[in-house]
Amino acid sequence: MTALGVSTWLWTSPDAEPGNFYDSTTIFPDHVAARLTAIAALAALVHRDRTGTGAHVHVPQAEAAVSQLTTAYVAEAARTAGLAVTDDTAVHAVYPCDGDDEWCVISVRSDADRAAVAAAIGRDELPRDRPALIAAVSEWTAVRDKADVTETLQATGVPAAPMNRAVDVLADPTLVYRKFFTDMVHPLFAKPMPTETSPSLFAHTPRAELRPAPLAGEHTREICQKLLALDTDEIDRLIAEAVLFTSDAPRTHS
Repeated sequence: MTALGVSTWLWTSPDAEPGNFYDSTTIFPDHVAARLTAIAALAALVHRDRTGTGAHVHVPQAEAAVSQLTTAYVAEAARTAGLAVTDDTAVHAVYPCDGDDEWCVISVRSDADRAAVAAAIGRDELPRDRPALIAAVSEWTAVRDKADVTETLQATGVPAAPMNRAVDVLADPTLVYRKFFTDMVHPLFAKPMPTETSPSLFAHTPRAELRPAPLAGEHTREICQKLLALDTDEIDRLIAEAVLFTSDAPRTHS
């Protein structure tokens, strides 16, 4: 879906090898489409309660990707048509930090940001040329911890953030404070796994029960009993004859 939505070009760079892009496994549209589908399903339930009729929910991933990239598509279409497009004058860049393959991102959006970054790195001003600006700031970030760089620049109002790996995300102060992750027990894993608790926090609505996706055949007996009205002997016979299959793995919840 990433390729179908023509969003793979977002992960390219002039210094990448020809034909390659940095994130070949990105699943950007998956998360977007899933959240849109959840909202649409809730809307359908509200519609059912008000009208007594159901609804059809159709959320193509490609369309979900396109809807979030409208500005990029319009700009590229204008360039293709030969129209003048004024590029963003802000400098959004990734900078090396102290350590092995450690990085941070910094956005220099305005003259105020330029002055703040210049003061932070001990310069009178930043170069106007983009490559020279990045080189100057990189000299400062390269010998500092990414968290320190982030804290220093954020304190001046400059957007900055560390590059987080999976283990870093779990320790992110904001996510920890908001209890974004919860340990979820899965019958196929020896230890609980950190899982997104919910997309939103509510003041008066308790969190929904957190559970993993069902195992293959986990609900076979329940479906046969409640929906097909089959008795236990009939279900056992169908399972023994390999007409049906079920999972007997123990299910526990966090």
